[in-house]
Amino acid sequence: MNGKKRKSLRLGIILLAAALVVSVVSFMILRYQILHDSEKTFTITLKENKASAGKKVTLEPTNQWMNDEGSSGETVGAQYDGTVYNNTNGTFVDWKMVITMPAEGDIDSSWNGTYVKEGNRITLVPDENCRTIEAHGSRTFGFVMISKELLDFEEIELEGRYESHFTQYPVFWLGVISAFVFVVATISYIVVWSQIRKYEQRRLNDAAIISQTMNTFAGLIDAKDPYTKGHSTRVAIYAAELARRMGLPESEVENISYIGLMHDCGKIGIPDKVLTKPEKLSSDERKMIEAHTLTGDRILEQFTAIPGIRDGARSHHERFDGTGYPDGLKGEEIPLCARIICVADSYDAMNSDRCYRKHLATEDIIFELKENAGTQFDPEIVPHMLAMIEDKTIGNLE
Repeated sequence: MNGKKRKSLRLGIILLAAALVVSVVSFMILRYQILHDSEKTFTITLKENKASAGKKVTLEPTNQWMNDEGSSGETVGAQYDGTVYNNTNGTFVDWKMVITMPAEGDIDSSWNGTYVKEGNRITLVPDENCRTIEAHGSRTFGFVMISKELLDFEEIELEGRYESHFTQYPVFWLGVISAFVFVVATISYIVVWSQIRKYEQRRLNDAAIISQTMNTFAGLIDAKDPYTKGHSTRVAIYAAELARRMGLPESEVENISYIGLMHDCGKIGIPDKVLTKPEKLSSDERKMIEAHTLTGDRILEQFTAIPGIRDGARSHHERFDGTGYPDGLKGEEIPLCARIICVADSYDAMNSDRCYRKHLATEDIIFELKENAGTQFDPEIVPHMLAMIEDKTIGNLE
């Protein structure tokens, strides 16, 4: 083995070690963040809390007036408005608080919770709609109190429970994506080193390495949603068969298979509660789903071993009539691999059970493919998909 090949091998080992270090450091940080976000009870001095950028609670008078002014029964009426902040990546639930009063007073009215006064302590249990505080969100509370003087609340005990999942933390995805990029780069260097072997054996070995890596990553993507288990693998198989029937060279057929495996890699960045939501998505949630095409494009930016792999991730939701996303490409402006994957992806979506519906009947799928040829789908690809359904090639491929 010459010096250049030894250098390539050493660089590959360094990259693998770097991937391990990045992953370990990322998950150590993740563990620290989850432990930090799991504290249950805090005793807060509000004067200190007001000066803190990470405040958890504020409570202060926003309006005041005098009752029976000048008489022996003179009192101060004041509206005290408060806010509870959740500055973590977890959801804060089932919270309550105990407010220590610095002097005597009586609650005249209150909102967003049940307030029980015992001596100089007020216990607040929030209403149902205030009991849950999403990550980096807040809830308000407050009351009107009659007292001899304006009160300056200094101590509050806030108690609650955090519901955290590791996928909510950006550092988790940093570790996963960094490791993936490093592994792919390492594979590229291993390919260079392996050129000492015969060409055919090298090609087979490289294909096996790439296939295993992509299948592993595709499995990680599909595992986010139990309803789409095996989706990426099936799309890769259908897309390869479509390409073969269209007369493309076998090397392109193989590439389209790989591109199909990775077409949904951007879904790794979508929160599970959005990806598996059975109800109708909000406009913001729909934007998060659609953004997986751009996320996939960024993830695959450094992957140059497979021509067109970024096109498959970015453009498989473009429509032939130009009304798709993210770029509104039309007709043959859409890369061929993306047009092929669009048909394969749509067939598998219609033929699979999803969290929001059951799979369609075969006759309904055939109708949808024909109906949308020339609008959603490339009309030259649809006949090949219909032929695969009608001659039952689909079942044999699976």
